[in-house]
Amino acid sequence: MNPAPRPLRLALISSGAGHTARGIEIWMKELAEHLPAAVDAELWTGGPCPAVPRPARRVRSLHRDHPWIRSRPWSRRYVWEQWSMLPGVILALRRRRRTLAYAGDPVLVWHLKRFQRLHGAAVVFMNGMRLSPQWGRHLDGVHLLADPYLDEARRAVPPADADRFFAVPHFADTARFRPATAAERAAARTELGLPPEAFVVLSLGPVGTVSGKRLEHLAAEVAACPEAVLLHGGGEEDGAAGVRARVTEALGARARLLGPFPRARIEVLFRAADVYSLGSLAEPFSIAILEALASGLPVVHHRDAVMAWQTGAGGVPVALDRPAEAGAALRRLARDRAELQARSAAARAEAERRYGPAQICAHLVAALEQVRVRP
Repeated sequence: MNPAPRPLRLALISSGAGHTARGIEIWMKELAEHLPAAVDAELWTGGPCPAVPRPARRVRSLHRDHPWIRSRPWSRRYVWEQWSMLPGVILALRRRRRTLAYAGDPVLVWHLKRFQRLHGAAVVFMNGMRLSPQWGRHLDGVHLLADPYLDEARRAVPPADADRFFAVPHFADTARFRPATAAERAAARTELGLPPEAFVVLSLGPVGTVSGKRLEHLAAEVAACPEAVLLHGGGEEDGAAGVRARVTEALGARARLLGPFPRARIEVLFRAADVYSLGSLAEPFSIAILEALASGLPVVHHRDAVMAWQTGAGGVPVALDRPAEAGAALRRLARDRAELQARSAAARAEAERRYGPAQICAHLVAALEQVRVRP
């Protein structure tokens, strides 16, 4: 007979949280904010702890953008960041008597499983990087972000490992992110220096060549819609200078590249926009897309199965690997306000139906409970 499982005592771990605010870091912080108070969970960050309504601890890491290592390739810096946090996490898991370690940093997760005998916690990987199912089949649990990923995992791994994988999407704060009133939209555009009557295409994410955001390709499509302005927020990664130059060449003054934008005020960007778009040919699972849907912004994206599953009725799938198709979709939305309004309503309805924080958190906690009781 198996012993009774220990109570769920969850550690939400992110080596970059407190240092940076990309997908993994945003998810961990907002999960800490929205998990039910009855769930015993702590947020552990590599950088300064953000304000969250539950215990938070800093387990120091070497920031991937630290001046000492800034000249190295991004991928190597990210590995060093995770390695630097590992000893402190192992010690904290033991001292804090956590029964489940949940993280989206792959090197950190791999070695937490490798040294599991030192801390005793179950190890769950939030696969926000589209890593192969074979990579994580030895872990106690793998959190996938969309049903197509779960179908792929079940085909790829032996039946004995299939129940290690579960699918629960991210959520969007549907109270914070909502359709803007006319006054809110006008105020946001004034604050950002945007023309009041422009057709504003919003895109978020790092500028560069590491993450595959392809901002320069999106700029070329926006250029085909004369009334459109491209509004972009996000920091830089390797290759940023070349991408910025190509965006400026395509759009000139119609490109508004804001650089890093405070996460605490990110809804201002959504209020100023008419649609959301991105040049990626694939995304693991974009939190920004969810926030766009909740804000009532149709999402023009590549005809990728996961993004189409994510956006549902709020998406406008196009072939972004073929020139002009996205540009034609943007022109149609810019000139047909009835279609734009209908798609806006559909985007908001999709967010409310599928991505509310309470329902997603309940599903995730139930899945983690199952990991904890598995032999």
